[in-house]
Amino acid sequence: MAAKKKVLSKHSKADKLHYRDEDLRWATHELAADYRAQRLKCKTIVDIGCGIGFQSFAFAKTCKKVYAIEIDKEKIKLAAKNALILGWKNIEFIHGDALSDKVISQLKNVDIVFCDPERSPEERQRNVASIKPSIPELLKKYRALTENIAIEFPPQMRDIQFDCEKEYLSIDGALNRLTLYFGDLKKCERSAVVLPAGEKLCSAEVTLKETEMPAEYLYEADPAVVKAELLAELSEETGAELYEEGKAVFFTSGKKITSAYFKNTFKVVEMCAQDEHEVIAALQKHDAGKVILRMPVDPKEYWKIRKKIETKLQGGKTYALLYLGTEAVIVEKV
Repeated sequence: MAAKKKVLSKHSKADKLHYRDEDLRWATHELAADYRAQRLKCKTIVDIGCGIGFQSFAFAKTCKKVYAIEIDKEKIKLAAKNALILGWKNIEFIHGDALSDKVISQLKNVDIVFCDPERSPEERQRNVASIKPSIPELLKKYRALTENIAIEFPPQMRDIQFDCEKEYLSIDGALNRLTLYFGDLKKCERSAVVLPAGEKLCSAEVTLKETEMPAEYLYEADPAVVKAELLAELSEETGAELYEEGKAVFFTSGKKITSAYFKNTFKVVEMCAQDEHEVIAALQKHDAGKVILRMPVDPKEYWKIRKKIETKLQGGKTYALLYLGTEAVIVEKV
């Protein structure tokens, strides 16, 4: 059951498709694939590094013609089999090196080029030089077909020196994708997309609103927003103020705000000194039975500290405990 759930989390019909475990690991999540297919909707699109085809199938829904290119012979065989199973007839599969003239010469009337390049799973720190095919060479060759190019990058990649829109995408509150958009596809410098809500936040010239004291509600920003460095834009969008204390970064407001850009929402129950006896007394006062530690703790000591606190609690409620500045803040997840 767990294996089937893992398969279906990537594609709703994955249990009917052909793939190897390693292929599924790198396959694009169906939600991300469908979102990207809508953004790149056109007559003719090229999908470089199509793998077992999940992104190509999404493109087939929104584009009249899809060229799916893959250098790995086994992957493209599986992709072609999967296309037959799903009934897609508007995908032309091409086996070969996407940078070769032989492959490029087969592409006609191209509107948009998308590339999901190969990354080494062993690489600790991602860098442009190790991505295949070569991104500078790909841009040079495919710009002869169109300026409208989109390239997936590892979302942990730093120092991206391209004139493009950097779009970070999350699924269910977890960072999932980074896509670079060139040419007319570029709509802003940085953006964040949160799925399944489908909300998009773009970079703009706004002033960050900050506060030195947490209010009644605390919010954790979605990681796509954080990675895209859109904290000022999120403050402008929601009206919440940034409350930052050391490594703890929250937004805060005196009234509850509902936004797809907030990963978690907490209501402040009580604040007290960071003293074990005062913390336990405050938790007991609010009928606590369990407490989730949300402050810097050695992972090896986490359960030891948590159990020490919970042995003195007999209530039925669960709270989270934050250390912000000199204060211990007890919060309830909303």
